Amino acid sequence: MELQSIRTDTRVTALDGLRGVTIILVVINHAWILWSRELTDQIPVIRGIFQGGSVVVFFVIGGFIVSLTLIKERERGSLDPLRFYLRRIVRIGVQLVPACLAVVAIHRFDSTDPYSDTATYRSVVNVLTYTWNQYALEHVFEARGDLGHLWYLSVQQQCYLLLPLLIVFSRRRLVLGVVLTLAAVAVVVNRFLVLAADGWFPASLMTTTRSDGLILGVVAALAIRYVARWRDWADRVALLSTVLLLGLLLLSGEIDPLQYLRHWGVAFTLVSVVLVCALHYSSEQCWASRFFRTPALQYLGNASLAIYVWHLIIFETVARHTTSASWQARSVLAFALLAGATYVAQRLIEDPTRRWLKNSPLFRAPIRLSEEGERGIGSEIR
Repeated sequence: MELQSIRTDTRVTALDGLRGVTIILVVINHAWILWSRELTDQIPVIRGIFQGGSVVVFFVIGGFIVSLTLIKERERGSLDPLRFYLRRIVRIGVQLVPACLAVVAIHRFDSTDPYSDTATYRSVVNVLTYTWNQYALEHVFEARGDLGHLWYLSVQQQCYLLLPLLIVFSRRRLVLGVVLTLAAVAVVVNRFLVLAADGWFPASLMTTTRSDGLILGVVAALAIRYVARWRDWADRVALLSTVLLLGLLLLSGEIDPLQYLRHWGVAFTLVSVVLVCALHYSSEQCWASRFFRTPALQYLGNASLAIYVWHLIIFETVARHTTSASWQARSVLAFALLAGATYVAQRLIEDPTRRWLKNSPLFRAPIRLSEEGERGIGSEIR
């Protein structure tokens, strides 16, 4: 069956809210730099909220939305891989470049910075070339810790090198979906093998061990047209999968902390895929959809790229300069600085970039007259 038209005429704002919840979880997981892990580990059940593993939701949403956009362009004959690559470079680069410049400035002028010139400049180069995950793996004692979280963007961008080509050359959605599903299974199996043989660190960073969520997000986009036959169940499935995701999150604090790389991580990824598909078809009356469409969560979702890029840089810098302060004081300072950096990044970088990408002929896909009224499902992952 050839790639056929899919519903892309509305923006699923609930997915922005889901991103907002995810960035909250990611940030508070990394906030152990500001407060002792013992403070959260002593709280039964609730401590799971402060554990890792939630970043996989970003992979799923990103793979889903980007693939829907590419499929739509493929169907109308306007898919251009080069334009896609340029959009990705600009879209992510406008956040990464200022952050890397800030890291270089911190290294040059902050006497408490513990990293060498070589470590700093090599780290920055690898972040900007999206090879950071491999560099961090091979130079574990040299790579800058305040850039450690950016492994996610490297894995994402490496996968996106192949994604538009797969959409361009694939004529049958079913075949491509099966192949990608098998690829996701292979990634999971490889993660288990690497974890057993080499430990958690390489299993956490390698593209061949962490890309299953993004691949399954692509599969969900390919299958979304077929899922439409069950759209009457979307509201109930969205609510159930939201509850299951919360349950898995709370459970994570009661099991092996490395379970995000094992069976718990597989379950969390699969439930995330189901939730994304359900939210795509959920109604405005759906409780889960209403929750994720909360304005505050939508704002955080739209700003999640800026928050993600900047938060660990700010946290580590504040932690070095507030060693004698209470954890409450340093936390207030760090989150206040993060809020300020996010606001500036959104107003001066993010919003102008989105407008430019939307209006520039260089980045905008050609639109036929019959499609002038069509609206995209949503922007690429923030």
